Amino acid sequence: MNDAAPAPIDLEPAAKAWPALLMSLVFHIVLLTGIGLIWTRKPGGSGETEDRRVGIALVHRMPDRDFYREAEPPVSETETPSDQQSSVAAAAAAPPADLSPPIDLDGILKSMQSTPMPHSATGLAGETQLDGDAFGDGRGRSTAGDAGQATTMVFGVSGSGSRFVYVFDRSDSMNGFGGKPLRAAKNELIRSLQTLTDKQRFQLIFYNEKPTPFRIAGMPIQMMAGDGPNLTLAQQYIRSVTAFGGTEHETAIKMALRLSPDVIFFLTDARIPRLSESELRQIQSRAQQAGTTIHAIEFGGDAVAPSDSFLRDLAAMNGGQYQYVDIRRLQTATPP
Repeated sequence: MNDAAPAPIDLEPAAKAWPALLMSLVFHIVLLTGIGLIWTRKPGGSGETEDRRVGIALVHRMPDRDFYREAEPPVSETETPSDQQSSVAAAAAAPPADLSPPIDLDGILKSMQSTPMPHSATGLAGETQLDGDAFGDGRGRSTAGDAGQATTMVFGVSGSGSRFVYVFDRSDSMNGFGGKPLRAAKNELIRSLQTLTDKQRFQLIFYNEKPTPFRIAGMPIQMMAGDGPNLTLAQQYIRSVTAFGGTEHETAIKMALRLSPDVIFFLTDARIPRLSESELRQIQSRAQQAGTTIHAIEFGGDAVAPSDSFLRDLAAMNGGQYQYVDIRRLQTATPP
């Protein structure tokens, strides 16, 4: 039996495997670290600053400045429905507290769309007051005490009748020129009311995006007798009015026509937004049904009246007069 010596074990391959394993380990660590950084990186916009939101704004051109109003508030991607409701509630609370409409305007506007126009009663059998009318005095011109005719004036425009409605703009543009337009409008309105007697009826509608009729607490919206107590309350109300917000003409005029007046004095400084041809025709149709004359007074910052004002058309289509008033020449002394 040949006892040969065992062959020596070659340890060199094992020694060479250690560097390969070490390189593999380092490679996997670098790879996993890179994946982790990519996975946890926050999305960014322009650099480190938050991207600004964008939206659409409406501009109201005024003689001495521009008034911008956001069309629809932009909604943030992270804003929840409850956050949106809070924003809407805060915006609704923005107007001055003393100018909150004292009536259910939403109910009135809904009623205006759903019921026909009141008409002038002729005394014939079968004629009755409209049921569900939004106003307390919905009988047309047959109401007792309306027989007394009178002539009153607003900025040189005279109107004759027994039932007068004053529709005056109170949007933010009336604050221009240091508030002179609103002060002058108030003064002229009070002077006009002081020419009325208890034989005439009147109503006041100040408007911006929504109309706000004059109302005595505990009474429905109605034409008011031009007697001393009512005129005193009306003057107090007029002096308390402030201007804010945008402008929406049509609803205010149609609300006035619901009262079936003899005369509407319509005053605004807003050429934009214009009443469209269709809106003018609708107003004309309602004015003809009510037998109402509409006079239009326009405030402006130019020496000459504009040639393309929709207010000219409004007055001409409804048997009224158009008057242009240069705001810069208005006198705003304290009314009597």
